[in-house]
Amino acid sequence: MKKILLVEDDLASGIIIRDLLESEGYSVSCSPTCLDANKYIKYNIPDLVILDVLLPDGNGYDFAREFRKNNQVVPFMFMTSCTEIQDLRIGYELGCEDYIKKPVLTEELLLRVKKVIGDMSNGAGYFRKIGLYRFNPVTQNLYFGEVVQYLGNLESSILEELVSMQGETIYKSDLLKKYWKDITVYTSRNLDSVIVKLRKRFAEDKNIRIISLKKIGYRLVFS
Repeated sequence: MKKILLVEDDLASGIIIRDLLESEGYSVSCSPTCLDANKYIKYNIPDLVILDVLLPDGNGYDFAREFRKNNQVVPFMFMTSCTEIQDLRIGYELGCEDYIKKPVLTEELLLRVKKVIGDMSNGAGYFRKIGLYRFNPVTQNLYFGEVVQYLGNLESSILEELVSMQGETIYKSDLLKKYWKDITVYTSRNLDSVIVKLRKRFAEDKNIRIISLKKIGYRLVFS
């Protein structure tokens, strides 16, 4: 059973949302304050955190910032009446998976939760942990703390190939045939360029290395 932490100080709304999510088979814990939420995550690792922004003892942005420092993989989403464009910008820059504006329809909330948590059979809530980074191959986002990098189709696909073969060699010829349909000097240089970009993406973690094996292929190594 997947666990959801709901950080919401409106008791009535919290009960409605809790009952809705529990009716779908989720285990929901409600925290009305940042303090209560911190007590929960000290002993539990939820599968999703749903956050209000305006809380009695602080704000959801600060909570999310601290939460992300210690939890690189767990997704979180905001559900709030703070709906100005600068509010959305802050939320997404902090690495949230979704930003829901109140008042929200319960059916819409449920759909968004299922999408983020990975229960819509599309893998949107699926993350791969790569050293200090986390990677979502569906949304094509690479996360390092509060920093989010969008990779795009090609970089994301190549990275997924490397991650799936972690520590083993993936052959350059296989990648060229799969993504460029041809092996030429031009396509080979294109692939090399993608590898260079990926190396730069992981600059904050020196333990992550993409090793080039001359004329053979590449190997992703991380601890």
